[in-house]
Amino acid sequence: MQFIDSDLNFPISSAVVHSGRVFEAVVTCIPDGETQPVAGGAGAEMREIFRQLDLYLAAAGADRFAVCTARLYLADVLNDIAAVNAVWKEYFGQHPVVRRAYGVVLQSGMKVEAAFTAELPA
Repeated sequence: MQFIDSDLNFPISSAVVHSGRVFEAVVTCIPDGETQPVAGGAGAEMREIFRQLDLYLAAAGADRFAVCTARLYLADVLNDIAAVNAVWKEYFGQHPVVRRAYGVVLQSGMKVEAAFTAELPA
């Protein structure tokens, strides 16, 4: 198992590769070294999530086109889903990832958090 961006001060990894082919990540909109989400609302938070996801995927030898499923956690689904969808379309384009979106209470003032699964190249 390969742990990506693990923090020894906090007992989790941002991403993990298991079975050599399966990548899983949970990504927040809080940049490394910061304690608060990026400013600008749900769309800006989604962009930050994708920025970090690109780094984790690259560390695992993949890119966004390896992503097959995603789970979005939104503090206010009805108000924020349009902004998130706009950024989603920019990022994934014609790569139709299976996605679920849930309304949840998020920590640290976040509007968006996301989890991704990808299949890595053989």
